[in-house]
Amino acid sequence: MTIDWDALHLLAQKLDSADLTPTGLDVAEWSKLDSALSRALRERDDEAVVRLRLLFGFLLARDTVTGLQTMQRLEREAIESAKRLEDWQNLADFLGAQGHNLHRKGYHEEAIESFEQAYALYTQLDQPFEALKNWFMTALCHRALGDREKAQNIIRDILQNVDEHDPWRGNPLQVRAWLLRDEGRLEEAEQAMRAALEAHAQVADGDILVAGALADLGEILSMQRRFTEAEPCFRQSLAILARHPGQYQRQVARTQWKYGEMLIETGQPNAALTLLAKADDAIRPYGAYYDLLWRIELARALAYIKLHNLPGAWRKFRITLRLRRELNLSNWILVKQMLRRFF
Repeated sequence: MTIDWDALHLLAQKLDSADLTPTGLDVAEWSKLDSALSRALRERDDEAVVRLRLLFGFLLARDTVTGLQTMQRLEREAIESAKRLEDWQNLADFLGAQGHNLHRKGYHEEAIESFEQAYALYTQLDQPFEALKNWFMTALCHRALGDREKAQNIIRDILQNVDEHDPWRGNPLQVRAWLLRDEGRLEEAEQAMRAALEAHAQVADGDILVAGALADLGEILSMQRRFTEAEPCFRQSLAILARHPGQYQRQVARTQWKYGEMLIETGQPNAALTLLAKADDAIRPYGAYYDLLWRIELARALAYIKLHNLPGAWRKFRITLRLRRELNLSNWILVKQMLRRFF
């Protein structure tokens, strides 16, 4: 038997449908991809493995199924096949995508390694903008690991090398806003985030970027206790994401988590727990998004504290610490962040 590429193209079209939740697809449908990958690997057909990765690459660019076993296997094997084929262009692309997915799941040190390899390959391929985008992503990882100084230096260099009128500039501006927020410089953070939103709005099909930045703006406004301004940001973010059902579940959960934190701050812990449960449900079936899961569990702990449910809070806090340990993240850094934000 040979690989049925016509059936696989139909499967890709189904998965790319705007109204289909990927994990709602029948198991037999998913098995077509898994079987094709297994056959290509048995036959040592590296070109077929790369072809499969290119056909289903759009799924790895979204925030839903990247943690599922089949997709992780495809991502991993495609990188090895591209190396054997000396297909440097696809290898650079695959490594960059791998870095994004590792970062989303919370494996920031491993993500840095992938981004740095992609950066080196793009440099050799004389693609400076692609190299710069991968260098930019290392800043997000360094920030997540607690090295804000290194992240700040990278973002400063990136902003100096991107034209002021380039809409992509919204990405480093958004991270700059995060770094300013970390330092408690909330007015400056708000200004940077609004500039990021303005840039994202100029990107073709940039609505997912806008949704993420709106959630961040809502968080910054709520930290300034401007709750009536913050809530519409969260609602608008969720409304945008609702146009892509099932395709950006991590983004949905991320907005719900930030919205839930605001509800805790406004004295609505029960409403917050309801929303945080929705956030958990949004991503738990889709794979190992541990970096967001520990944040959701921490917010639940804070909600339980507001309800004077100390056993519930302690249970959720222990889960938070366990998830962070699995990601090799410093719990001391977490304590310092909490003290800076809440006290």
